Formats: sequence, C-alpha cells, structure tokens
Amino acid sequence: MASGLRSDLPHIAAGLALLACLAGGCDESLPPRLADPNAISVSVTIAGGRVTVTNGVAGGNGGIIDASVSNIYTEVLQDTAAVNIRCRIWLASVPDSTGVATIDASALTTPRLIQNGMLTILPHQAALFEKSWDYTTTGGTPFWNLIPLKDTSDTQGPFRISAPVEVIMTDTVRIFKPVPDYTLAPVSSILQFEVR
Repeated sequence: MASGLRSDLPHIAAGLALLACLAGGCDESLPPRLADPNAISVSVTIAGGRVTVTNGVAGGNGGIIDASVSNIYTEVLQDTAAVNIRCRIWLASVPDSTGVATIDASALTTPRLIQNGMLTILPHQAALFEKSWDYTTTGGTPFWNLIPLKDTSDTQGPFRISAPVEVIMTDTVRIFKPVPDYTLAPVSSILQFEVR
C-alpha cells in the first residue's frame, strides 16, 4: 500500500502544480505574441500652430508629426521592427501641393523598445514617434510659397505672415515586418507661416 502511494506522488505533485497555475499562482510570463493587427491602435497627428521660416529653414512646433502605436492586447507584442510611417500632407486650398514626410525607427522617442532589431510593446504600452519635416512639396516648393503672405513687422524687424491655413494629412503605417500596412483616415490641422 505504501509503495503504491509513493509511486503516485509524482502524479499528485504535478496535478497540484497545475492547479496552482490555473489559480494564478504561476509567476512565469507567457512567451511574446507575434504582432497581431487587431491588437494594435495607431494614431498619427500633425500639430497646429505657427511655423517660423528663417533664411528658408522652417522651425517651431507647428506641423510637427506625432505617431503613437499602442498595444491594446493583454499579451506582449514582439516581432521584427520595420518602422515606416509615410505621411502625405497638403494644403487644403492647394490640393495638388502634396509633401511627404517619412518616419522611421530613428524618430522613436522610446528607443529602448527596439533591441537587436526586435520591437517589443508590453500590454497598455505605446511606441511613440516625433518628426519635424521641411514643409515642401515633392517637387521642392515650400508650402509658404503657395499661399498669400502679408508684409508686417515687429521689434525684430520686417517679416511676412500668412493667414491661418488648413493642412490635411493621410498616413500609411507599418511597424512590424509581418503585419500589413495600416492606412489611416485623413486628419487636419491649422498652421500659420511666418517668413523672415
């Protein structure tokens, strides 16, 4: 009888361990899940505000592009990083004035998320990107040369300024290599160009 009990002990121990795991007693995490398009929320916005152009070089916060890729799943998302966010931007008043800004992994403001070419996003975590661009069309024409500018001056001297103008942006987003591109609905913002 005792020998039968001893032979059953490994099976009993295994069963107890399984019950402990099912009850939430296991500390081991699940292996990272391959990227699932349904587990990701993507947002790309273009900031409104003033664009200051000095000697032909644009600056300021207006027009800065921010992108966010959030893990809305309950498991870790991990796969080969293939960051390519292509933003098409144009003036609403000049629809054929398209410019293109491309965001890659170098624009990641949370660079620790990419290690050895692998992008890992924990549940409820986001990969954040920020990009400034040159406000020019694909043909090389600055946006501020396509809109009326009014002469004015301040304590720093004379300059030209536009009325507030609407810009529209559409985006194609790829983050993980095996996951298809996301195509986002257009968004818009209001910019004002100050040319010195």
